[in-house]
Amino acid sequence: MFGGYKTSTLYQDTDEYVPDAWANKTDMPTPARKLFAASTIGSSGYVYLGSPGLKDCDEYTPDTWANKTDAPFPDRYSPAASTIGLSGYVYGGARGNTYYQLCTEYTPDVWVGKTNMPLPARTFLAASTIGSSGYVYGGYGSTYLQDCDEYTPDTWASKTNLPLPVRAYLAASTIGLSGYVFGGIIPTLIQDCDEYTPDTWVSKTDMPTPARYELAASTIGSSGYIYAGYNSGSLQDCDEYTPDTWANKSDMPTPARSGLAASSI
Repeated sequence: MFGGYKTSTLYQDTDEYVPDAWANKTDMPTPARKLFAASTIGSSGYVYLGSPGLKDCDEYTPDTWANKTDAPFPDRYSPAASTIGLSGYVYGGARGNTYYQLCTEYTPDVWVGKTNMPLPARTFLAASTIGSSGYVYGGYGSTYLQDCDEYTPDTWASKTNLPLPVRAYLAASTIGLSGYVFGGIIPTLIQDCDEYTPDTWVSKTDMPTPARYELAASTIGSSGYIYAGYNSGSLQDCDEYTPDTWANKSDMPTPARSGLAASSI
């Protein structure tokens, strides 16, 4: 788990979770950041973009950080990312009041602009990879969204919308042959967990209380994990999802935080 924030404080924290134990690791490089994306390529994790106004790309090979080539302009926050094959893909995001359709490919250490996502341009979305395709879920683009779009490099296809409610600030991970989307805001907070097996959605057992947004998710083995987030304050919660059962796990280390990112290495 990387970075995040609580109120006005930004964090560089990196924390490792091997179920069910936490360990503090070497901090991310400066600057501290929030509302960025992460994915794993090979044996390294990569963190992309973020707030405040970043184009940064940094590589984490436990337990060493390395600065990599910045993402192409524009800097932006709240994109989503997933890895397809040997490349990471960064989707959407925002810069001020401008929302983007951008899809950018990162094959260490080269960036390439790819075909834009379908309209609408969006931010606060989530993404995961199922098989040889990436999927982007929900988000915000002047309104809250239900969109689900499939990216098989370099082709986009609009797929069946997420179940109601529309949502943004959600998280996603892939378990086996299905993607799962967790939580978010509509603008009320939700506990929804929905399963996507292309091209069918199934509503699953809600996440544990509290409902939350600005959370992160990753998959370890045959279970998904959701980390931290926000509900009336920043959280330290860690919950395990083994379809279709939830279990509360050991809280993340201090500080509580939201707007963080996660990947499994």
